[in-house]
Amino acid sequence: FTPAFRMLSQRRSMSIAQRARHMIRDFEPHPFERYPTTTKAAPADWGRQARRLGDASMFYFPFFALVIGWPLLAEELV
Repeated sequence: FTPAFRMLSQRRSMSIAQRARHMIRDFEPHPFERYPTTTKAAPADWGRQARRLGDASMFYFPFFALVIGWPLLAEELV
């Protein structure tokens, strides 16, 4: 038998909920546990956030004004 099969056969029985939780943990792309204390949090870059918000609003505000306001524009033109 393979080592994986032997490991599975020697394990203690687990409940379905424990097996499901373990399976979900294995599929997670990030760790379930806390990060180590040696990893420092990145400082907030508020200038970059404001720039991203400004760039997005330069596209979305005129776009939605056109989408929502086209009936008023059509009424004025006709």
